[in-house]
Amino acid sequence: TFGAARGGYLGLVLNHKAVAEQSKDEVLIAVDAEHNLSFVDSKLSLNRTIVGHNDEILDLKIIPHSTSIVVATNSPQVRVFDLENFSCSVLDGHSATVLCVDASPCGRYLASCGKDKTLRLWKADTLQCLAVATGHTEPIGACGMSQKVGKYEVGGKAARNGGGAFCVTASIDRTLKRWNLLGPEEWNIATDAGPVELEVATSVRGHEKDINIISVAPNDSIVASGSQDKTVKLWNSTDLSLKATLQGHRRGVWDCQFSPIDRVLATSSGDKTIKLWSLSDFSCVRTFQGHLSSVLRVRFLSTGLQLVSSGADGLLKVWTIRTNECETTLDGHSDKVWALDLAYGGNVNAKNRVKKDLLVSGGADSKIVVWEDSTAEIEAEERAQQAESVLLDQKMANHLRHKEYSQALEIALKVDKPMQAYKVLAALLENEISTTAKQKLKSGSTVSTTVLQKHVSTWNLDRVAQVLKYCRDWNTRSRNAPLAMWVLNAIVTTIPVERLASRAATRTEHGSIPELLAGVTPYAERHFDRLDRLHTSSYLLDFLLFNMSSLDPVGVGGHGNDEFAQWEAKSKLVLPPKYVDGRIQVGGKALVGIGENRLREKDDSDSGNDSDEDMDEILTVGDSSSSSSDDDDEGDPTSREDNDGNVSHLPNEQAEPSPESNSGGDDDNDSRSDDDSC
Repeated sequence: TFGAARGGYLGLVLNHKAVAEQSKDEVLIAVDAEHNLSFVDSKLSLNRTIVGHNDEILDLKIIPHSTSIVVATNSPQVRVFDLENFSCSVLDGHSATVLCVDASPCGRYLASCGKDKTLRLWKADTLQCLAVATGHTEPIGACGMSQKVGKYEVGGKAARNGGGAFCVTASIDRTLKRWNLLGPEEWNIATDAGPVELEVATSVRGHEKDINIISVAPNDSIVASGSQDKTVKLWNSTDLSLKATLQGHRRGVWDCQFSPIDRVLATSSGDKTIKLWSLSDFSCVRTFQGHLSSVLRVRFLSTGLQLVSSGADGLLKVWTIRTNECETTLDGHSDKVWALDLAYGGNVNAKNRVKKDLLVSGGADSKIVVWEDSTAEIEAEERAQQAESVLLDQKMANHLRHKEYSQALEIALKVDKPMQAYKVLAALLENEISTTAKQKLKSGSTVSTTVLQKHVSTWNLDRVAQVLKYCRDWNTRSRNAPLAMWVLNAIVTTIPVERLASRAATRTEHGSIPELLAGVTPYAERHFDRLDRLHTSSYLLDFLLFNMSSLDPVGVGGHGNDEFAQWEAKSKLVLPPKYVDGRIQVGGKALVGIGENRLREKDDSDSGNDSDEDMDEILTVGDSSSSSSDDDDEGDPTSREDNDGNVSHLPNEQAEPSPESNSGGDDDNDSRSDDDSC
């Protein structure tokens, strides 16, 4: 009868060997219109059911001291799921859609209410209907059972007079009704004759609009009800007399729950807020904001220091009461989360006690999601990671101290710390320069990457992508760019291009290697342009030094100072000077004011040319083959070009100074010519 009322059975399979492995009897599998699989034995008794579709989840409750949950879906059937294998059992009895369910704290009784305006009480182990309560004139939308376990042992006259367990229901007719329950022995006697008719103990008109939720305090002294009239009312559980009214929400109240630890009440509303109320003075002490739509359910965690809520946005949020902050957001649903329940750490399953809290949520997307509290595991894992990180940092420091760069680099890459890897590579580069590269640097060659290439040759593509990612980030700063380029040079000269451009290189854990290389290119070009400008500007030093030597010539007449000559002999220019068409070329630029007497000391090939016109020839600054007009002016030693490109001619007495004037004479014209040369 699982799906008989909603389309009947669509197919039958007899004696399926794969299913009947544990039993030799024949097994009949029935498929109904709701895509459920019912397993029936040879006596046509139902063994188990696998649910194919739940429809919209309206409410659920975890059965204490078991691994089962009772669920109200958009159907007249109440479903009981086993959380270990999600096999399902069905409670048939309602004639219309079931809207709410509840479970007793002892785990022996279940309650369900629906659109058929009735309350049904079920026995959890046998799934048998024990009692039926009628009296509401509209569908029952909320119910709550007493929370003291000891009251369920009370029977006889005391139970009928209200001293035992009870159940409170709330209907769309805006009334609250209390129903007194019988004792365990009376239930056993009554089940033989069929369901017992419960009588109303107390009934009151509670709210001005529909009542959405009923909640009973842990000590059974207070009953709270939340309604669409934006209020929460507190009632004495014995006679349902009004005790207080909590006002503050701007829209209807969807849920209210008592704290298991403190004397506070949590409420959730359609105004997207959660409020915490004090039961001492009935004032609002906290307001939690963060949901983007209506907050449909709220529960206290076992310690009473946190809240968990579900909303119409499909999200679950965990709140810390002391700080009013949302600690985490759980995304497991795609539609409204109507149902939410929490099993505390004392819950028991068939094998052992559950030590951590269990959270179950159900929504309009037909999904039931089970969440486990993994806080202790996460904290233990974080502590283990911190201890391991400290140990690895100490090992890496020891390796660096003993110049064991291979081991230090592997540790830095293993823990994925870019700055530690940078320090190791910087130490490796410094060691390479100090030990093997000094002589090569003097000869003008680059630093060797032999040591780093040995490391690169052992890396897989994931490790290469990790290092390239570091280089891309390091290369954004000019201070770190040389090291990044050194590492990049070792990678591209060690690993073949085919491997760097392969399909596997585009699917590494740290990203695509071609994309990482493309990210290095823009900053690398910028750094090279900066170095090129710096290199070009350094020629000004050569220009200045050559002109300084012309101001104080050495060795003429035996009166010169040889300090400059000694410095010049020991120093190395940026580029050695070249002599093209009688001009000194430094970096492609011609220098001004350099006499041929300095050229003869440097180049013996020009020793035969000693004409007076070429002794102190005034040269132009510019490319040696810039234009044909420059070539025409080269032959005239009395012409020079100013900064604007205009050619001017000097007087003969300035263009052809005597050798004596160069040796320190006092002639003003000669000194002025020297100044012009500078």
